[in-house]
Amino acid sequence: MNNTSNPARRVLPYAAGVSLIAGAAFFFAGLATSPPSTGDDKAAYLQSLAADPFQTQLSALLLHYGNLLMGAGLLALPLLVRGRRGAVMTLVGALLGALTLLEMSGALLSDWFHMEIGRNLPVEQAVALSDKVLAHPAQQLAFSPGPLVSVALLLTFAGLARAGVLGWWAIGGIVLGYAGLLFMPYDTPILPALGTVPMLAVMAVAGLRVIARTRVDAAGPVPVPA
Repeated sequence: MNNTSNPARRVLPYAAGVSLIAGAAFFFAGLATSPPSTGDDKAAYLQSLAADPFQTQLSALLLHYGNLLMGAGLLALPLLVRGRRGAVMTLVGALLGALTLLEMSGALLSDWFHMEIGRNLPVEQAVALSDKVLAHPAQQLAFSPGPLVSVALLLTFAGLARAGVLGWWAIGGIVLGYAGLLFMPYDTPILPALGTVPMLAVMAVAGLRVIARTRVDAAGPVPVPA
């Protein structure tokens, strides 16, 4: 039986590849439209979110869907591996990466919370309330994966590189992009957006590989002339 007879075998991997590409684009747009912050402390952060509610909501929405789509798309990457080499690394990394990126997508709800307390409370009270909410261990477990995201992505793409699906350059792209996300100044939001381009490019290339593999599998084996 042709294992492409089930439409889901074609549609789901194709959708995952598109999700990786679209998620990378949404994430870039979300960072680029982030409200500029005048400082690194919590008070400056809350004031930046409160200053322009439309921009805050646009950025949060784009970042939410960027993380969500990339998290869902990662689940298809282990399907690119043929054989045992790199398979376990890719599978573990993709599962952990999907979980942490989906957690981060949910964490964007806090932007609406922070925007409103920044608009309706004195800044000292707003900071105290934010710190109190975010200090709950269960909240941190649910929505603050921290460095696990970078570990998961490195593991995923190291597995794909070991399997020969992508080159080892992908690891450098993840490292450079994550460094750009952490260290570029957020008073000019386009800078961290540009800083993440190497990492987002790796995600987009992986999405293209998923789409290409899906098309090849759907076409079936090439007939050999007699």
